[in-house]
Amino acid sequence: MARQSFLFEKEPGQGRTSIAQVVIHLPVEGVFDYRIPEALADRVVPGVRVRVVFSGRKVLATCTAVSEESRVQDPREILDVVDQERLLSPELLELTRWIAAYYHCGWWEAISSALPAAARRGGGFRRILVARLAVRPDDAIVMAGDLLEKRPEQSRCLRILAEESGRMEALRLCRRANVSRSPLETLKKQGIIALDWIEQEREPILGLAEPEKDPVQLTAEQAAALGAVLEGLKHRSCAERETLAGCDGHTDFLLFGVTGSGKTEVYLRAIREVVKQGRQAIVLVPEIALTPQTVARFRHRFERVAVLHSRLTDAERYSQWRTIRSGRADVVVGARSALFAPVPRLGLIVIDEEHETSFKQQNAPRYHARTVALRRGRIEGIPVLLGSATPSLEAWNGVAAGRMSLLRLSQRVGGGRFPSVTVLHMGLEKSRGGSFLSSHLCSAVDDALAKQRQVILFLNRRGFHTAIICADCAESVRCAQCDIAMIHHRRSNRVICHYCGHEIVPPPKCPQCGSMRLRYIGSGTERIESEVKSVFSGAAVLRMDSDTMTSRNAHEEALEKFRKREVDILIGTQMIAKGLDFPGVSLVGVISADTSLLLPDFRAAERTYQLISQVAGRAGRVDDAGRVIVQTYNPEHYAVRLAVENDYERFTAIELEGRRDHGYPPYGRLLRVLFTAEAESDAMRLARRAAASLSKAALCEGTTILGPSRAPLTKISGRFRWHLMVKAVEETAIDEAGRALRALARESAQGGPRPESVRMQIDVDPISML
Repeated sequence: MARQSFLFEKEPGQGRTSIAQVVIHLPVEGVFDYRIPEALADRVVPGVRVRVVFSGRKVLATCTAVSEESRVQDPREILDVVDQERLLSPELLELTRWIAAYYHCGWWEAISSALPAAARRGGGFRRILVARLAVRPDDAIVMAGDLLEKRPEQSRCLRILAEESGRMEALRLCRRANVSRSPLETLKKQGIIALDWIEQEREPILGLAEPEKDPVQLTAEQAAALGAVLEGLKHRSCAERETLAGCDGHTDFLLFGVTGSGKTEVYLRAIREVVKQGRQAIVLVPEIALTPQTVARFRHRFERVAVLHSRLTDAERYSQWRTIRSGRADVVVGARSALFAPVPRLGLIVIDEEHETSFKQQNAPRYHARTVALRRGRIEGIPVLLGSATPSLEAWNGVAAGRMSLLRLSQRVGGGRFPSVTVLHMGLEKSRGGSFLSSHLCSAVDDALAKQRQVILFLNRRGFHTAIICADCAESVRCAQCDIAMIHHRRSNRVICHYCGHEIVPPPKCPQCGSMRLRYIGSGTERIESEVKSVFSGAAVLRMDSDTMTSRNAHEEALEKFRKREVDILIGTQMIAKGLDFPGVSLVGVISADTSLLLPDFRAAERTYQLISQVAGRAGRVDDAGRVIVQTYNPEHYAVRLAVENDYERFTAIELEGRRDHGYPPYGRLLRVLFTAEAESDAMRLARRAAASLSKAALCEGTTILGPSRAPLTKISGRFRWHLMVKAVEETAIDEAGRALRALARESAQGGPRPESVRMQIDVDPISML
């Protein structure tokens, strides 16, 4: 039955009462109606926050729409409007509504992801006390002289303040005058100075005064790619945006360019055209690629650049967000969440390294930036440009399905040549007594150092030993909170769980059987660093992983040392594998190409291919072709072999055939549901209830429910984990499954049999199966 609507009339001559539809800032479902008081009528617009009474208490809510009809007979009134202006544009509101529906999360969770924490709190600047003269500077100098004998502290403060143009941060003034705040308070009482609390804005990066011109001549391939993007921009000009938004034409692009082929230059030229049109651009890069090198490329071309990423403080992030919203930034460079930047005249979205898994949010809402960017492009009526040397199979299939246009860059620019690649079978190397650094790799490192060239050694596993194994019972030392093998870190002499952070002193005997015969096996970046320093004692060695890059600027400082040739050998995990351009590097060594290949994940081969290709791309980027040495126990695996041959299209042909046969993305859709609880029986019980609910739901034909079963990582941070998977050919089946699961969650929240300690997480289009 259709829901009844109610019209509310005011007194004659006053017009109708307006109704605001709001999303409550609480984990509750639905949109609620509230009457707008006449005094607030001009201030309540979609996108502002309001204060309302909900369930007997005052709470914040976001207005999503205003109408003259209510769906309830006697709606309550809005108490107040929190914001002076809307925080979310109509386009961003529509985007968050779509995210909530597509990823089966609450609308408020989606709205929350689009706002910086400080904006959600209602402010974000650090308040500082500023002292300023309330008299003329000349008069202050005279007064300082009069006070010198009897009130020397007040005299110093006045003199310094007068010399500093009559305004200064109070704390700095007290330190310089070597006084407490008391003399300032006295001068304030006398009306000589004023003390004001102000919000301190912070602008970490806002551009250079004199941007450089385009420094290079485009290759023929770059010029062709740029021309296609500019044509797309022309068709999506401001005048045509309304009529063309959401059309089915080729408005999005995949820039498939080998490493070193100049993809960034195409981005920069396209953005320049956007800025010339009086519009703005958003550029998304993986978090690990947000280095000064990356940001500087944009700062050198554009006067007004804003940056958004996780290493900013709340105040800095809020300052950048306000700068963007005001229209004072032409380009926004950032990680995943920069997708929601409130640019008022958006003209282009660029996603560099679009295949990166860091573009997937792991907490609710569990969105993928690539998917949401394409949706925002349709809402705004603008093109989206994806770029990668190893595109995701989803993007590649988007080209095959006609949803995107393919642009190719097949050659390196600036004289760069592809490196020669050698594959070493480590099974044979081990039989000859080799270590984790094969004799062949050691010889290549020696040769590079002798030629005063730099070396990168890549291993996507940190720590010293990767496990401690009992020689008698074959059990490993495992985390009591996570049931995961712990990693030995020799420098701190600790055994650490890389999932919950729990650490212990290395045990003298096996925790399971008491045997004293413990064996330290495997290698992580810490062990490789130790071995490299021992073998190449004269070389400057630097390790980059999450154990060493702990301070706020450690990542940037380390890369700057490498760029300045203060480091000969750089050892690291995936944070050094991509997006970095170092002309001095002539050798890249992949210590183990099998790290990601053996994971229980249908994307294991794809990730292995991408990692090998990307890290190999760090060599031979100028006049020196360079060398790449790949150590592996699986040299014949197609992901390893074709990555070495740099044959992406043959790899995708093989991989896509397997995906098609088994109905995995991009030929099907997945929804993963994770259940966690302190007691495993509780997680198992809810998982089975969810599976039963899905079995009863009218899911489309061809939909498969896999599980429930224990998750591969059975226990993390003291919580047991079960999961199930919905695999479907039809997209509507995922929507139906998501709705059924949300209904189960509501039922449980309203007093169903689910224990409070059990949590259910819905992940649409998951990238991790662990």
